[in-house]
Amino acid sequence: MPKKHITLILSILTAFGIIASQFSGYNLAYLSGESIEAKVLKIYDGDTATLSHNGNTLKVRLYGIDAPELKQKFGVESRNNLKKLCPIQSNIQLQIKDKDKYGRIVGILKCNNQDANAMQVAQGYAWAYKEYSLAYIHLELKAKLESKGLWSEENPIKPSLYRKQTSQYKQWATAHIPPEDLE
Repeated sequence: MPKKHITLILSILTAFGIIASQFSGYNLAYLSGESIEAKVLKIYDGDTATLSHNGNTLKVRLYGIDAPELKQKFGVESRNNLKKLCPIQSNIQLQIKDKDKYGRIVGILKCNNQDANAMQVAQGYAWAYKEYSLAYIHLELKAKLESKGLWSEENPIKPSLYRKQTSQYKQWATAHIPPEDLE
């Protein structure tokens, strides 16, 4: 292949890479294990936040924890606690661990030099997500023993079970209850 063709192909591939990186946002830019400084833009719930870094908007799922859904008991309290730990517009450190199936960065938020993920579990506002990490199990056990947050309930429902039950109920209701009776 002539040298001119190789140069042309390399130029096209380089241009394609630059264009693709503009459309993919953080997907190509951030690597597992990397630690970055970011600003908190929004706290969705007790384990999901939106951050800003170098002009990019990053949707982040907190690593190793599973917080109650907003419509679930302690869901709003969990979100409010994370807002207190990591106030909107505050500068934080994000330790990137992975990317989830929804394309969100999975990471550890360090707010005011504290591991916010750990604090959510320690204060009883999230479960240790044992399926993904064993890092916070001891904090969950301590919160449970001290009846903190959601552990003040006799049998709190894990978010994964709540999501499953809610989904199954919606499927059943759609099939068995007339739409006008669902309102």
